[in-house]
Amino acid sequence: MEQPNRQALLNGKKTERVIFAVTPEPKSAVKKLAEKKCMSVSALISSILADAVVKEAE
Repeated sequence: MEQPNRQALLNGKKTERVIFAVTPEPKSAVKKLAEKKCMSVSALISSILADAVVKEAE
């Protein structure tokens, strides 16, 4: 059940933009993590948010 919900969240039409303001240190850390996972920063953030939403729904 978790996987279909997560896929629906990540594959939905992107119509809104969320902007995060961060200091250089977290930005660098997130960029490195995204590169390690072979993802863009926005894809990583979307994935983390989808995981949180699915976990909260359980």
